[in-house]
Amino acid sequence: MLHAYTAEQIRAAERPLLDAQREPDELMKSAAHAVFLAAETMLTWPDFLEHYRENPRILLLVGKGGNGGDALYAGAELALAGHTVDAWLAWGSAHEPALEAFRNAGGTVLDSAPMQEQNYRLAIDGLTGLGGAGSLGEEVKQVLDHLTDWYAHVLAVDVPSGIDADSGEKGEVHVIADATVTFGGWRRAHGLAPECGVQLLAHPHIHDGRTIADELRVWESDTLLFRAVSSELPVPDALDPLRPDNEPDTEPRPADDKYSGGVVGIRAGSDTYPGAAILATIGAVNATPAMVRYAGPQALEVVRALPEVVVTHKLEDAGRVQAWVFGPGVGTDSAASSELALLLGREEPLLIDADGLTLLTRDPELRDLLEQREAETVLTPHDGEFERLRDALGIAPADRLTETKALATTLNCAVVRKGRSTIVANPDQDHAIVVDCGTSWAATPGSGDVLAGLMGARMARDGMYGIYQSVTVHAVAAWISAQTEYGAGPTHASKIAQAIPAATANLNVLQGVPAGYRARRWS
Repeated sequence: MLHAYTAEQIRAAERPLLDAQREPDELMKSAAHAVFLAAETMLTWPDFLEHYRENPRILLLVGKGGNGGDALYAGAELALAGHTVDAWLAWGSAHEPALEAFRNAGGTVLDSAPMQEQNYRLAIDGLTGLGGAGSLGEEVKQVLDHLTDWYAHVLAVDVPSGIDADSGEKGEVHVIADATVTFGGWRRAHGLAPECGVQLLAHPHIHDGRTIADELRVWESDTLLFRAVSSELPVPDALDPLRPDNEPDTEPRPADDKYSGGVVGIRAGSDTYPGAAILATIGAVNATPAMVRYAGPQALEVVRALPEVVVTHKLEDAGRVQAWVFGPGVGTDSAASSELALLLGREEPLLIDADGLTLLTRDPELRDLLEQREAETVLTPHDGEFERLRDALGIAPADRLTETKALATTLNCAVVRKGRSTIVANPDQDHAIVVDCGTSWAATPGSGDVLAGLMGARMARDGMYGIYQSVTVHAVAAWISAQTEYGAGPTHASKIAQAIPAATANLNVLQGVPAGYRARRWS
């Protein structure tokens, strides 16, 4: 299940199960068992200070509500399994039945904030969870800082405390988790907030087998979540990690040729930024087997670097394409503005990035052309570009998801708001799509140019479906490009572009497509 739900919907789905319980805390104990399973697995993760911990322990950060109860019941299971477990009641009280179970299992309730944080290899965050928006306070901050200083892993229950479950916005003091286990269905924050770490979904149940997921089926979800790069660390078999979407087949069929796979046209680069032309074009070349056309002042440089590309110096001279990419490094002068106006008036799908977004921000006439445009259009701003465009349109500041949907509606086009958490909003679709890239290796100069070319080629082949798929491929390519024989190390845009075929193959393997399957299918 990749649908994400609001906190209100989750609470409504839990209510019938809570009313039907045969014994107190039946659903809570089932949820706590999932927390126990996640904690047991995280205790196998590398402990960077293993030789310095004289008495390795587990710390429960316990709040007053249900999440504190989840943590305490899980702590009781951990204590019965032979682990040394302490509980800190951050605000002086906790769910009494769970607290009693924890004490009866041999757990220790601390009289005050923990002092010897160096002995804790794992902390379980049960402070606030689903209702955890806002800052957590100075005393909690000190404990969290000390746990971070001593490299303790952190497991959050439901949503990291201090993170808003609906928006992913964080308070000044909030938990940064290595993993988060949630129940029944995803919350929006699991895609919007990297502070969730590895996202794990459990399905707690009551005596008759009913789960929260069963109740959620009556509710509408307006957000889909995916994760690009999966965790390399083990996760429990009983819990479902957030995954990438299915990667479409990129192998040409028997009757395909260089034109049938979707030809993309690239208008990128200038004398000031010649590299943008090559980066965007190589992103497109590596995205699909189809033809790539380049039009612009760097035509000779592009064809020297990529002899398979068909080049021309002027947009008007480019042949037929199925989608255009405009903007990386083109400049913001009157000539660039005229070229953008030309493409806005054409019928092909159009992706606008970088300098093209600056032109839209500055020029109301270009925005009018965009709003009136009937063909499909995609804008790909990073947060800074987005905020400038938002302000130019007079859209009220809000959380990232709300703002992105508002901009897409105002301009009547798709918006891909780039970042570790990338949001894809399209006024023509019922769902916004959030992709947790899984790593931040794409945060390097020129990476966005590569994504523009990759996405344009996928648009030419797959239409609007190719947009969020491109985000996933690009994120995996960035991760692959950072791998060395010694572990992960710095990468750059050219390496990311070259890793696109490997990323595509990697995602096909993740979806269980065996090598040679397509050849047998079409033989």
